[in-house]
Amino acid sequence: MSETPSSLKPAWTEANEDSYYVSISDMLIGLLFLFIIMLMYVALQLRETTDVLKTSEQTRTELLQKLSSYLTERNVAAEADFKAGVLRLPDEILFEKGRDEPKADGVRALQILADGFAEHLPCYTYQQSPMIPPVCTREAHTVEAIFIEGHTDNDRFTSTGRLRDNWDLSAARASNTFRILNSYKPSLTEFLSDAPGSPEASALFSIAGYADERPVDVGSDEMAKSRNRRIDIRIVMASPEAPATD
Repeated sequence: MSETPSSLKPAWTEANEDSYYVSISDMLIGLLFLFIIMLMYVALQLRETTDVLKTSEQTRTELLQKLSSYLTERNVAAEADFKAGVLRLPDEILFEKGRDEPKADGVRALQILADGFAEHLPCYTYQQSPMIPPVCTREAHTVEAIFIEGHTDNDRFTSTGRLRDNWDLSAARASNTFRILNSYKPSLTEFLSDAPGSPEASALFSIAGYADERPVDVGSDEMAKSRNRRIDIRIVMASPEAPATD
């Protein structure tokens, strides 16, 4: 049985075939259009999240700059490591080698730092009770924690009975640093990581001792050891919330 030439096909058959191909094309175009919309949405969300993270880092840098400038203007040596989020206080202004009690000049330097905290932290944190309104604009990104970290050089520590090794020495230096800050400015304990009453709210300040495990200078000379003996004030920003979606 011979096939019917296309020219002899009924008109309704050709119309159905044309309609079929048009429907397939429309569906593919529609799917491509939906894919492009979804791709644009994901790219937009990624950009918003990246902008939030970037702004959080910029806020931390801004706070470090303010604290560093505050100390420098008052003749207190300090080094800001913006990448690590650390305000670094060198050992020579705080402690004698092998000692955990600050020198008189060190106590004064820490009192100035406490004043700097009291002036600038209200812009970046929450407080347990109403405080004098700071001369600043409330920042969108807040500080989650401030770690006071003690560090030593790698020289063997001679036990004093109370302190056995560099671990004890670094931890004691960190805790004594906080005690001096807090005794001079008791209001520092009122700073919180979140709004009062929130289950996420906790005290802002913590201490840690790292002995000689985190050197900033790998050299073995006395200058390198001096750089490694330090107190680091590490600022940790609160994780940004994910953008709200409808």
